Amino acid sequence: MSDDLAVKVRLGLDDLATVRDQLSPLIAKPPDSKVGVIETAAACAMLHSFYTEIEKILKLVARGLGEPLQASEAWHKELLTQMAAPTSTRPAVITTDLVETLSEFLAFRHLFRGASIALMRWDKLAPLLARVDQVYREVKQEIEAFCAFLQSEGGHRP
Repeated sequence: MSDDLAVKVRLGLDDLATVRDQLSPLIAKPPDSKVGVIETAAACAMLHSFYTEIEKILKLVARGLGEPLQASEAWHKELLTQMAAPTSTRPAVITTDLVETLSEFLAFRHLFRGASIALMRWDKLAPLLARVDQVYREVKQEIEAFCAFLQSEGGHRP
């Protein structure tokens, strides 16, 4: 099962890479650019997708290992915390430093889902866009390390 889970998780990383690549034109814009509502809306949607792809990977790991997913309203934040805590059967999937960073993207996701696009401002999106590449690299590195664990002897469960 662990090898199968590692394959599925790596497919999730491929999806995340696709979203990251699609963000490239928006990431390349200077923070002080004059950006219209269409580009702002695109940036909002793409940042939402970027975080959602990361969350899908983490949910896949939890479900694949038979770990419960919380049912509370704060389940998104609880998932991050859960994945940063080692268990008796696995190491931490992501670091607490990455949890802090991802929490900023999660906060944006909640704002995006509850606010009108018309209220979104480029100057508020630009700092998140500027961090996408670094966050992508960190997520990829930490998730790949976890996949290596899954495929090692220690990752095989009876």
